[in-house]
Amino acid sequence: MTEIEPWYARVKGPFPERYGCVGVKEDGGGSMRGRGTVGEMKIHRAVFNRNVARVREIVANGEGDVNEVDGAGVTPIMCAAYEGWADGVDVLCELGAKVNASNNAGDTAYVWAMTMGNEDVMERLKRHGADPNYIGQVIVPEHIPKVRDFYDSEDGQQHPKPSEEYLEYQREIDAQMQNATDKALLV
Repeated sequence: MTEIEPWYARVKGPFPERYGCVGVKEDGGGSMRGRGTVGEMKIHRAVFNRNVARVREIVANGEGDVNEVDGAGVTPIMCAAYEGWADGVDVLCELGAKVNASNNAGDTAYVWAMTMGNEDVMERLKRHGADPNYIGQVIVPEHIPKVRDFYDSEDGQQHPKPSEEYLEYQREIDAQMQNATDKALLV
């Protein structure tokens, strides 16, 4: 532990048990789990391979969720928008993708399509209900240190809390560091 009272010891619950591969923000995107395994990312990979049949198969077999997020809160529809895969956007929307989901930086599929100059994708997203002016909430994954009173601030009060799993992990790391320090002081 580098601080006497680190941010994760000061934040007050309740805390979710753990974060998985579903979005944590109201718009359906975002990830607090920026470390370790988030999910299998099967649909993300199928999208990058522009494989409609595989996307449909994964969903039909219950092997994946079209709104699954990676560690940065990116959903498959954002990947399709980035790649300029308009047909993929249509398929994902048909299967229930949230068109206004935003990643941890607050960017949506529309923003990714616009950034990459994919005008056909931008039009398709708008047809599916995307709001070109929507800016999502910016979130900071649980493993990133927070400023002292982060969760007491107005923005911090709206921010997802760290998970019990993360807090237990951090307590374990702190105990190991304290034990190593105590041992070093006894030498």
